[in-house]
Amino acid sequence: MKAYGSQRWLNLGLFSFQPSEIIKPIFAIYMATFLAHKKEQIKSFTLGFMPYIFITLVVSGLIFFQPDLGTAFQIFANGIFLLFLSNASLFQMGVFFPLASILGLVLIWISPYRRARLLSFLDPSSDVLGKAYHINQVLIALGSGGWFGLGFGASRQKFQYLPEVMTDSIFAVVGEELGFIGVLFVLAAFFFFIWRGLKITKEAPDQFSHLLAAGIIGWIGIQALINLGAMSTVLPLTGVPLPFISYGRSSTVSLLIGVGILLNISRNTLRKEKGK
Repeated sequence: MKAYGSQRWLNLGLFSFQPSEIIKPIFAIYMATFLAHKKEQIKSFTLGFMPYIFITLVVSGLIFFQPDLGTAFQIFANGIFLLFLSNASLFQMGVFFPLASILGLVLIWISPYRRARLLSFLDPSSDVLGKAYHINQVLIALGSGGWFGLGFGASRQKFQYLPEVMTDSIFAVVGEELGFIGVLFVLAAFFFFIWRGLKITKEAPDQFSHLLAAGIIGWIGIQALINLGAMSTVLPLTGVPLPFISYGRSSTVSLLIGVGILLNISRNTLRKEKGK
């Protein structure tokens, strides 16, 4: 299925889903397995580093050319996060990361649509009725909320003004209806979730569980950071949904899978502690 210029959905007749959402937990599981098995070789450029980077680039590259820049960046960033936790060579990462950043900027610049989004991010007032329309409507929604908001369900921007109101822009609606206090509550909830996930990661009983928990919390945390950053004009708009809040069947299913795995790791950790 094609929507908004992107081929991101598979239509199976009775239902459709986004493969890029389902790949997120699969990627975390596969990379955790890879790094756990290669822990003695991960500092080797040919046996550990390059095979891992190749897989990460292939997965994120396929998603990038859908095109889905936000999810591609999320997958890539999570892959680098896991590589860092596995004690990979900092020199190799220090050389690779700038090269990957330059390549990413080139790919953005040669795409007219992505280039226009980047320019509208740098100057939101340049085209308020065109490419910068979305971010300007987000700012209007957040600014209208004030300290305590307009009231639950009382948003005005969600009625034909704010694009993607149920998915990418849901945080702006939260800010408009619940105000700065509501926004702080949402941020506190995400901080608590990430803190709890990192605690599970730290206490995991083995290397595989440690990396898997880190991969899941990295995926969800990076996704939340991209969405919140875009809604607050810290990052360009990328079309990434806000975890647990944005509407989306595929996203919800993948998030529930991730949380289920986290809870299972936590339960196994408690069982092993009680068995000592």
